[in-house]
Amino acid sequence: MGAAEDPWVEPDTARLLARMAVDFADAPGDPTVEQRRQGLDIAAQMYGPPLAEVGAISWQKAWGPDGPVSLRVYTPLGPRRRRRPIVVHVHGGGWVLGGPEGYERVARAYCAAGDCILVDVEYRRAPEHRHPAALQDCVTAIDWTVRNAGRLGGDSERLVVTGDSAGGHLAAAACQSSRHRPALQILVYPVMTASAQATLPSRSALGDGRFFLREFDILRAEAEYFTPEHAHEREQGPASPLLATRKVLRRQPPTLAITAALDPLVDEGAAYVEALRRAGVDAEEIRIPGTIHAFVLFAGELGVGRDAIAEIGRRIRAVKPRRRSLLSRMLGH
Repeated sequence: MGAAEDPWVEPDTARLLARMAVDFADAPGDPTVEQRRQGLDIAAQMYGPPLAEVGAISWQKAWGPDGPVSLRVYTPLGPRRRRRPIVVHVHGGGWVLGGPEGYERVARAYCAAGDCILVDVEYRRAPEHRHPAALQDCVTAIDWTVRNAGRLGGDSERLVVTGDSAGGHLAAAACQSSRHRPALQILVYPVMTASAQATLPSRSALGDGRFFLREFDILRAEAEYFTPEHAHEREQGPASPLLATRKVLRRQPPTLAITAALDPLVDEGAAYVEALRRAGVDAEEIRIPGTIHAFVLFAGELGVGRDAIAEIGRRIRAVKPRRRSLLSRMLGH
C-alpha cells in the first residue's frame, strides 16, 4: 500500500514523505545514537519552519537536585508594555534525540506566534541519562520559570507548558509532578504511555514505516529511556501520564492536545484527553487529518504544520491567568 493511497495523505505530506525517502536514501540501516541525533537535527533544519525573528535569546541555568539544567530563553520582538505569557517548551526526540539547536526553529516560531517568553529546556537525554533524569529537569525548569517570570517580562499566572512527542510526555509528566499548576498545557502528538500492557491500535496500524514514525522507533526509545528496574513505574503516572490516578488527573491544567491522523501515537493523545475530561478537566483534541508525526517540526514543508503553529500561538496569546485560592498564593502553588 503506498503512502498516497489509503489511508488518505494530504498533498504536502505525501510530497514530504517522497522527498524524505530520497534525501535519506543513504542513511545507515542500523544507525548509532549519534547518527540518529544528527539525522533528526538535519531533518529539522531541512524541513523546519522559517527562522522567525525574535527580540533576544539568552542562556540561563536552573539548579535541580542533580545539578544545573541549561535553559534557552527567547524574548519576542516589540516593546514590553505588559507582562507576557511565559512558556516552558520541552523538545521531542524520543527522550534520546533533539535539543535546543535542532528545535530552534520551532522555539522561535512559538515565541513569535505567541508573543510570549519561551523557556526551552535542555533536559538530560537517554541513554546517557535514564528515567527520571529528564522529568526531574523539566520539573526544575517549571519551578525556575515561575520564580523568574517577572524579571524575564513574563506573567507566572499565564504559564503554559508544552512539548511534542516525547517532549509531550515529559510536559504532561512534569505537570503531574510539579507543585505549580500551569494555566494551560499544550501537548503536540504526545507519547502518553510507556506501559508494557498498552493496547493502542494506532501504534501497529500506522507504525509499519509508511508514515515516518515506526512502532519499532517507539519501542526502541522506551527501552533506551527506561531501565528494566522501571517496569513497575511504567504502569502508572507520571512515567505513563495516561495511567495517573483520577486524583492526579483532576489537578491537571486545561489541556489542548494536537494529534495527527497518521501518527502511531494518535490513540494515546486522544485517550489522555478523554481521561482528563472524565476527571473534570477542560481538555480538547485537535486532530489534523492526512498528516504524520512531527508535522510541526517539519512545518517548512507542511502547511498543516504552519497552521498548527498559528493555532498554538493564538492559544498562548489568549491564555487567561489561572485562578488560585488564597492558600495557594500563600504557598506559592
